Amino acid sequence: MKNAIFELYKNISIGQNETCNKCKQKEKEKTQRPLSFYFAGDKFKKGEDTILFVGKTELGGAKFEPVYNLSGEDDPFSDATKFGEASLDLKEADAKRRSFYHYTHAIIEKYYGAYENGKNYVALTNIVKCNNTTTNDTTPYEVKVYCINELRVIWKEIELLSPKRVVFYSHISYYNFIDEYLPKNCVKVDIFQKENRTKIGKKFMPWWHRRFLDENNKRICDFLILGHPQRLCKLDYVDAVVKWLNETK
Repeated sequence: MKNAIFELYKNISIGQNETCNKCKQKEKEKTQRPLSFYFAGDKFKKGEDTILFVGKTELGGAKFEPVYNLSGEDDPFSDATKFGEASLDLKEADAKRRSFYHYTHAIIEKYYGAYENGKNYVALTNIVKCNNTTTNDTTPYEVKVYCINELRVIWKEIELLSPKRVVFYSHISYYNFIDEYLPKNCVKVDIFQKENRTKIGKKFMPWWHRRFLDENNKRICDFLILGHPQRLCKLDYVDAVVKWLNETK
């Protein structure tokens, strides 16, 4: 999968195309080049029970490897896959304090029964490929428009990976962008509306469930758009996501 996704990035000239250049001119404070996806399991493409976990944007503080083309020059995006796998395995130095990784690790372990088996059927990426901060997600609206709506990198990744379920840790700030996505020859049905909330610990978290059906009313994919796990009760959060995964098998 890595080669196929990297080929996708190169085909759209990520980091160098007209859309990316407009974005760079608008946001001159970017701290890094676009990042690749984080991880795709060895059996993801052939699996029938696959999950793509989607974060908001990489918040910095980590070092990533440049990708080299045949001429030996840097390609305009960074390879985050070694970092992503080490983080998901909880072997990266700061992984256990990054809720994106240690909550996802726990979800995989509980849903599949064993982490080492389950990781073969999951993938991780971000909805926005560049970042402009090292702490909270402060991605400007214009950057979201360029990356999600115009360049459509996340949607191209989803179409290439073809996951059975997609879990967006993106909260409500990305609702409008996700709402506009519709695969070709599909219809969308909301099982739970955007306004829905579910209780996690003492807090109420966004819980929007969208389903895509083909022309024969066959289920193609389920989206769960929920709050980012940071500062939310881990046990309740993991249990809620695993329950949803079991209900959408």
